[in-house]
Amino acid sequence: MSRLTKPLLFASPEECERAFYEALENADIDAVVDLWLEDDDVVCVHPNGPRLLGYAAVRASWSAILAGGPLNVRGTSRKSLDTPTVAVHNVIEEVLVREGSAQQVVSVLATNVYVKTSAGWKMVLHHASQSKGGEVVSAAEPNAILH
Repeated sequence: MSRLTKPLLFASPEECERAFYEALENADIDAVVDLWLEDDDVVCVHPNGPRLLGYAAVRASWSAILAGGPLNVRGTSRKSLDTPTVAVHNVIEEVLVREGSAQQVVSVLATNVYVKTSAGWKMVLHHASQSKGGEVVSAAEPNAILH
């Protein structure tokens, strides 16, 4: 099914999130930016990158990333907080990274935030940071990280 035959309205934040990762795997920049809210207040932070503010900056960053081809990424271990108009999803992204003939899976911790609009659910934040092996620490476990 091509992007042109897919519905542009996402009925749920989960549907919007599936479309996001599908678009990354297909290097479909138009599909990636279609699911973002076109607003100056959207935010995107790529691993080790600056805070990108606004739709134009977000679009430019994804265009540059996807110019290198598809991203082999899979979201796992999703935890979510959903309200009728806002959804916050925290996922562990498993990203296949190739360097020459070698490849490895890198774990990235990502938070995706969606808002419900008259045009369906739209992404307003993607914040990702590299993780050491996708570690998850529960609130019951001591942790030396203060912030």
